[in-house]
Amino acid sequence: MTTPQQREKLTVWVVEDLPYIFGEILQWLSRRQLLLLIVSLLLLFIPLITARPPIWQQGLLGLILLLVGRVIIQMEEDKPNRKTSEYLHLLLVLLSVFTTLRYFYYRTRYTLNFEGWLNIVFCFLLYGAELYAIATLFLAYFQTIKIKERKAVSLETIPQEEWFSVDIYIPTYNEDIEIVRKTTLAAVAIDYPADKKSVYVLDDGRKYPERREKLRQMCEDIGCELLTRDNNDHAKAGNINTAFHNTKGDLVLILDCDHIPAKSLLKETVGFFFNPKVSFVQT
Repeated sequence: MTTPQQREKLTVWVVEDLPYIFGEILQWLSRRQLLLLIVSLLLLFIPLITARPPIWQQGLLGLILLLVGRVIIQMEEDKPNRKTSEYLHLLLVLLSVFTTLRYFYYRTRYTLNFEGWLNIVFCFLLYGAELYAIATLFLAYFQTIKIKERKAVSLETIPQEEWFSVDIYIPTYNEDIEIVRKTTLAAVAIDYPADKKSVYVLDDGRKYPERREKLRQMCEDIGCELLTRDNNDHAKAGNINTAFHNTKGDLVLILDCDHIPAKSLLKETVGFFFNPKVSFVQT
């Protein structure tokens, strides 16, 4: 058994010292040399991906990968800081990419069945679904490989008369009235100047006239506006697009009807839009 001090030293070496050494080496490489290095490493991985060892060796490799993954998770638990998490996350991503590509090679090389049209059809349907899953996995890795932690842009230095007006949309279809009520009350209570904030409940449930009437009464009681339309074209997206033509705010905040926002939501997000390059903020 290793002691906590030994694990600490190993963690520091893996997630701080080793990346620092590689960083120092890589900074001396030109762009062409770096590209050549990446291609060379990919070529070195090909034998590992295409090799077909005995079953017991494959099982042993799988066990080793599981143990490595468990050790990485333990390292992150022992030293939870952002820099460490990024390195460990990258290492887990590399292991996952390696195993996924190995499976993809095996799946393509040895399991496709072309005997008869029925086999071909279902084989490619399943194969296509797996390709979609792999592409989704890689896209998720691309999106999360280095997460930025952005701080809110303060509105305190900006005169209040220059703040953007905001329309708050709460689309709904047939959800329980009480659920919509809680979200609407929270939206009305958001800390933002009353003359620059408007709350709209977008009801798309024309098939439920009794519910719509209750929504109308709820909006009157709370002090917001109910927007409706005479069709359900394009579902939720169509509901929101219709509302765009009936409101005049500079910005739009869209809340799911079961999403109770924090009171400070607008003051923590509106400031981003004073940057002319920003047109969309997701929380």
